[in-house]
Amino acid sequence: MKAEQNSHPDAKMQAVAVLFDQWRSTRKKRDPIPESLWEAAADLSPSYSTCQISKELRLDFNKLKHRIRARSHRTASPEFVELKVERLFSMGQCLIEVRSPAGFELKIQTAAAVPPQCMELLNCFLDRGR
Repeated sequence: MKAEQNSHPDAKMQAVAVLFDQWRSTRKKRDPIPESLWEAAADLSPSYSTCQISKELRLDFNKLKHRIRARSHRTASPEFVELKVERLFSMGQCLIEVRSPAGFELKIQTAAAVPPQCMELLNCFLDRGR
C-alpha cells in the first residue's frame, strides 16, 4: 500500500474529487466518465493506492486498476546506459545503486571513490523521472 507522504497529495485528491463531484452533478444518466477525469484519477497513483483512489472518488476498482496498468505500459521502457568512468576516480571501491521516482534504476560500480561530478549525473537521473 502506498503511504501518503504529506498534505500535498491530500490537496491533489481533494481537487480531483471536486472535479468528479462537478461532473456527477451535471451529467446525464449513464454518461461514461470523461477520459480527462480517468487521467486525473490515474495521476493520483504515485501518492495513493488504487483502493484509496477508487473509494475516495467512487470509481470501479478494476476499471481504475486496468487504466493505471495500461498507462504504465505506455510509458517508455527504461534504457540501460553504461558509463565507463574509471579514469575519473581515485583508488577505492564504490558501488552506487539509485532508483528514480519513475522506477528507473542506475548502478555505478567503480574501483575508486566517487568524484563530486557524479552528483550532477545523479541529480539529472533523479529529476528525469518526475
